[in-house]
Amino acid sequence: MKKIYPFVLLVAVIFSCDWKQENPGFERNILVNSDSEQLSKRISIQNAGVVNLLEPDSPNGRISEEEVPAGKIPMILVAQAEGPTHNGKTLRATHVDIAGDYAFVSYNKEGEEFLGAIEIYNISEPTKPKITAQAIFTTADINALKYHEGRLHIAAAFDVDAEREINTAAQYLSVSVGNGQFTSDFVKSDLEGFAGTGITYTSSHAAVSSGNDGIVALFDASHNRIASTPISDLRDVAYGNNTLAALSGEEGVVIMNPTNLNALSKINLDKDTPNSKRTMDINGDLLFTSEGAKGAGIYRLPSGTLVEKITIASNPEGVEEGDIVTNAVSFDEGLLMMANGGAGVEVVEITANNTTETLGIISLSGSSNFVKLKGKHLFVASGSKGLQILELERSTSQPLPGINCDDLTPYRGSNNLNVNSNDVMRYSGSAALSNLNVNGTLTFCGSMAVQDNMNINSNGFFEMSGSFSFGRYQGNSRLNINNNSVLKISGSAVIYGDLTLNSGATIEFVGQGSSITIYGKVTKNNNVTIKGDFIDTEGKLK
Repeated sequence: MKKIYPFVLLVAVIFSCDWKQENPGFERNILVNSDSEQLSKRISIQNAGVVNLLEPDSPNGRISEEEVPAGKIPMILVAQAEGPTHNGKTLRATHVDIAGDYAFVSYNKEGEEFLGAIEIYNISEPTKPKITAQAIFTTADINALKYHEGRLHIAAAFDVDAEREINTAAQYLSVSVGNGQFTSDFVKSDLEGFAGTGITYTSSHAAVSSGNDGIVALFDASHNRIASTPISDLRDVAYGNNTLAALSGEEGVVIMNPTNLNALSKINLDKDTPNSKRTMDINGDLLFTSEGAKGAGIYRLPSGTLVEKITIASNPEGVEEGDIVTNAVSFDEGLLMMANGGAGVEVVEITANNTTETLGIISLSGSSNFVKLKGKHLFVASGSKGLQILELERSTSQPLPGINCDDLTPYRGSNNLNVNSNDVMRYSGSAALSNLNVNGTLTFCGSMAVQDNMNINSNGFFEMSGSFSFGRYQGNSRLNINNNSVLKISGSAVIYGDLTLNSGATIEFVGQGSSITIYGKVTKNNNVTIKGDFIDTEGKLK
């Protein structure tokens, strides 16, 4: 039996299985585990902390010693999750969907063998994700999934030689989910083709694609096929602006009526690498496509008119040309994320009038093979480095009580911010910095992240309203609050590095509900003052 599979991330982990459920019928080969404590042991904060965007033209994707501007979007690597294993065989992440407090992740196994999984992550506490449920498919790859109104819709490929109840390798599955658990049996439907490759949901139907000599098919809530149309070498389907788009490695993008699959227009693209992972996203009347070595395309719906092509910004040394390709795209709230394989994740800002600006490359290790952005949550399937979970700290829209946020100027300076002893600086917005030194007075309202080092020196005063993050976990980053200096916080602060409070230092929390999370080492010298109403999540300031 030939297996067709998309090119996506390979991850590994040693995982002790304690299965909670083994279902009858074809589900005898679906093993469900709801032991959250055990499953979540694979999640690590070993490399967690502030992640700065790198300049695309810096050598090997590294920041040069020259002065560069501060980043616009503070980003935090919250955690990394190694992939699950079954009988010692490792799985790799293929797709992610995010809905509310939960993320849904699919997996398969590289090579000819059929083996896959679906996991549910609780992301309600951004800095502490948990895996709440897992389903291992011992005879199937899980290639894509989509959540819609309490049900998870799934594109899969089954081993027909191992499953007598399965008529075709390509399958559409669905299952009910709630509160981080699978709450019903899995239901399946046959598809022509060797593998289910993409899945989405229109206003009324599940739409699924299958690869090679495959189809796009619509299914109702009872798994009845409503319509279908053959399209070769399908990679993905996406719905938006009352249109359904199907991405083919041979035929480009076919834009269709979502109720009867009649073609409305077509976007011609270069023939793509066989069996490679490619995705699309739709926002308003814009279609975003991953186009391999060509980067990403932006098109107008429903006409398919080209708006702009975005090339891959980084060409790092030592990376094979075939691994510098856009595998996946994801768009949300003005940001386009491009998973560019060995060239990392490219972040592109798109304004209301569709002008684009490449903000930089997220400094993650490994090959970036899939990306999903929604709100403040960003998931990246990153080669052998596993599934990486990030949080974006966008600007706080409403000032929090306790700090005067009137008459502020958006920060547009260097990523090394120095406040001299006689300076009084007042800024707003979002800023990602490498280093911060405060000798005078600094007020910042919005979102700030400092990656490497931070000092509030003698008699310095720094007040922060909104969200603040500092350092890297076990990364030799240190926040020093020195003699007679003050750190004043209204909102949330997360310190991944170490914190030193020298004699006479003060941390003051203002307003209600402020919180601080400290993962590094805390050193407190004499006459240190900590006051105000706050939540100390790790108990480090007691």
